[in-house]
Amino acid sequence: MTQNAILFIPDISGFTEFVHNTDIYHSRHIISELLELLIDSISMDLKLAEIEGDALFLYKLEDEVNLNEVNMQIEQMYLAFHSHLKRYEYQRICNCGACSSAYNLTLKFIVHYGEIEFIKIKDSKKPYGSNVIKVHRLLKNEVPLEEYAMFTEPLMPSSYKTSPNTLTGIYDFGSINYSYEPLAHLKNQLPEIKPIPDDIPKHKLFDSTEIIQIPILELYEVISNFDYRLLWVKGVDKLEYEKNKVNRSGLKHQCLINKKRVEQTTVKKEVEPNQLVYGESTQEIPYTKRVHVYYVLEELEKGFTKLNIEVFVDFKPFGIIMKPFMKKNFQKIISENIKELILLIDSGFTTEQTNN
Repeated sequence: MTQNAILFIPDISGFTEFVHNTDIYHSRHIISELLELLIDSISMDLKLAEIEGDALFLYKLEDEVNLNEVNMQIEQMYLAFHSHLKRYEYQRICNCGACSSAYNLTLKFIVHYGEIEFIKIKDSKKPYGSNVIKVHRLLKNEVPLEEYAMFTEPLMPSSYKTSPNTLTGIYDFGSINYSYEPLAHLKNQLPEIKPIPDDIPKHKLFDSTEIIQIPILELYEVISNFDYRLLWVKGVDKLEYEKNKVNRSGLKHQCLINKKRVEQTTVKKEVEPNQLVYGESTQEIPYTKRVHVYYVLEELEKGFTKLNIEVFVDFKPFGIIMKPFMKKNFQKIISENIKELILLIDSGFTTEQTNN
């Protein structure tokens, strides 16, 4: 039995083929976040048929197409996508190829209309038929833009048929006419995203420096990626965090320390152009309003990295009398953690072992 349906594919592109393992790992998480965001932005009752790499295959059974509704759906997804990337650029802490180029990602839409059938595979059913093949073939086309919405002939207004934005594609199934609309102008509607301020506590409790034989990006990944935290931070029994997100400024996580939950927030601060920084803030240490711990990394020669750990504190009233005790306690804890970190790296551990 055939039914009429809108076939709708939002497709993300812009990531190049990365060589470094961290880039691949982070690009996977960034794309995953964006695909989830597009799904959450569905407003016209589109059904998800498949997640296909960097794209979604959506459909809606419909005998009459409301093109205004389709255009509104495209606009809504496009603005959500680019608002997220704009926010991510302010919040990102990682300088790997994936994170630093995420703002270059683009979004296009392929929209087709025609008859489909369904094929049942165990407990699920999937759209099936020649029109499903057509909409996927149309991902490869002659549109001279990176971001656009493409509509095939069944969805084209009659005025489009003589438009310069109307093309004919030749495929293995034959020829098909389609028109396209640019989307870049919609960026003028993006909301203002304010950067998270680098607000550092007043008192510097202490700092410590280590030289570690590991490339800077790999050390940064070990320190900032929660997946590795329990491998080198002592005293933490459990870590709760959003596993499908790359760590970024403002992201919260919880540590279970001696059966007590401690909430921490990822922060950053200004550093020199040749340095990377990762920081965490908490308001749950006695006698303090907040504590920031920063890891500042600087690349040296021959695969060595200088790691400087800095602790800053804002004290509660009279809490400053605890400063000597807190300094001694932090020195002990961080010293033990850095020893564990060096042992982990000297054991031959690499991020590739757990990213794949």
